[in-house]
Amino acid sequence: MKYLVTAKKIYSINKNNDVYHWMLIDDGMIKELSSTALPSLLDKISFSDNYIMPGFIDSHTHILGVGLQKIFPEVSDIQSLEELFDRVFAAYNLAQELKYLIVYNFDPDNIKEKRYPTKKELDKILKKYPILIYRIDGHSAVLNSSGLNEVLTNYGDSSQSGIEVDQYKEPTGVLRGEVFELASRIFIKKIDPALRIESFFKASELAIQQGVTTMVTMVGSELDNLTCELLVANSSRLPIEVIPFYQTRDIQRVQRLNLPRIGGCILIDGSFGSHTAALNEPYADKPNHYGILYYSDQELEEFYLNADTNNLQTAVHAIGDRAIKQVIKVVKHCLKDNHNRHRIEHCELLTDALIDEISKLNLIICVQPAFEFYWGGPNKMYAERLGQRWQNTNPYRKLIEKGIIIAGGSDAPITPINPLLGISTAANMPNPEHSITLQEALKMFTCNGAYAIQAENRIGSLSIGADADFIVLEKDPLATTDNKIIAVFKKGKRLL
Repeated sequence: MKYLVTAKKIYSINKNNDVYHWMLIDDGMIKELSSTALPSLLDKISFSDNYIMPGFIDSHTHILGVGLQKIFPEVSDIQSLEELFDRVFAAYNLAQELKYLIVYNFDPDNIKEKRYPTKKELDKILKKYPILIYRIDGHSAVLNSSGLNEVLTNYGDSSQSGIEVDQYKEPTGVLRGEVFELASRIFIKKIDPALRIESFFKASELAIQQGVTTMVTMVGSELDNLTCELLVANSSRLPIEVIPFYQTRDIQRVQRLNLPRIGGCILIDGSFGSHTAALNEPYADKPNHYGILYYSDQELEEFYLNADTNNLQTAVHAIGDRAIKQVIKVVKHCLKDNHNRHRIEHCELLTDALIDEISKLNLIICVQPAFEFYWGGPNKMYAERLGQRWQNTNPYRKLIEKGIIIAGGSDAPITPINPLLGISTAANMPNPEHSITLQEALKMFTCNGAYAIQAENRIGSLSIGADADFIVLEKDPLATTDNKIIAVFKKGKRLL
């Protein structure tokens, strides 16, 4: 199909920041961009009062979790344990049907009790079927007795680290660290293939509503072959493009699927909220606690060498300064350059010295500005966990000034897929010194996102020969952060 699209302004978001007034689309690709007189005798779609820019790229999501939130309870808005129990009780029929229940985005810091429920409290609501309730950061959880017993059967000694116990040395139901990761894998294994495929479509629909035409997603695990294989097998059916990072260190598994990248949320550490992000100095609200490093230097070096030798791009999750330092040390020691565009996901607590090293190594950083919206600033969770170090989280201005490519993501379902929120937050950071311009923020979710998956010649900017992935905004995205998505096009096809 061949047609023209016109707008008040068409922002290319290319190297020259070119601006146009019309665009010729043919067979899903951009054939011409111009501000001259309109060609005649062609079908035309006019957005004369609106603005066009490239479709958003969300560079870090978890597609399975995003879709499952439309199937299982999501509790980010609750304000008390009573509300949590009500949501669990309301999902009894679902638990009875599936023989288990997963609950997403519980935030103990955001309810009046300021704590997790206990397994005994959960047993009173639903005892027969295993329940796992994810903390909002996805790095700890609480389970009822049925769920906890299933995990301990696989894990062994209940005295091991990561299993919270009460004053009587009895497990409370709260899990962190490696045992939490095991619990998460056990529950994900329960999800049947049809439900996983349904979640892919539900997540794609959510993305379209927010102007996302390409979703980079972290899927699978060392014990989960199914999710990534299902996604690859069904990706052509999805309405948007979904780019997987297979969360494994097994090179052969990735190669069997002909994927050019590996990793994603390969956990170097955990999160601030769960006190598992690895820090050089102790947590402000938990003295003598420094978080967790999940791998030895030797294990990480083996991973990087194997991936780089096989020309696979990697991504690893590192939030705390101690974890970031470990990644830098290993990469610096074992890799000659970064021709495969290796990435660090999140990369939040930074010093000037770490930023310098990242710049020298040409590492790509994938950040989530919405983290600062929800938890940044002097009176929120980051300040509680880090004290004055909250001022050093996500220093986007310093990263850009050092020439570091930063791509924008949501980490959905940890925060919602919402690039406009990410762009607004990046331009208005809790620490104003870290704020960037709207132009720079837009690039995080467009051309930088494309570069971060080695796709900059095809998506991320509007240029001749590129895919016709674009969105229409109500207002000028370079003039305001208060905006609305009017339309979404993927390869020239209107999705919204």
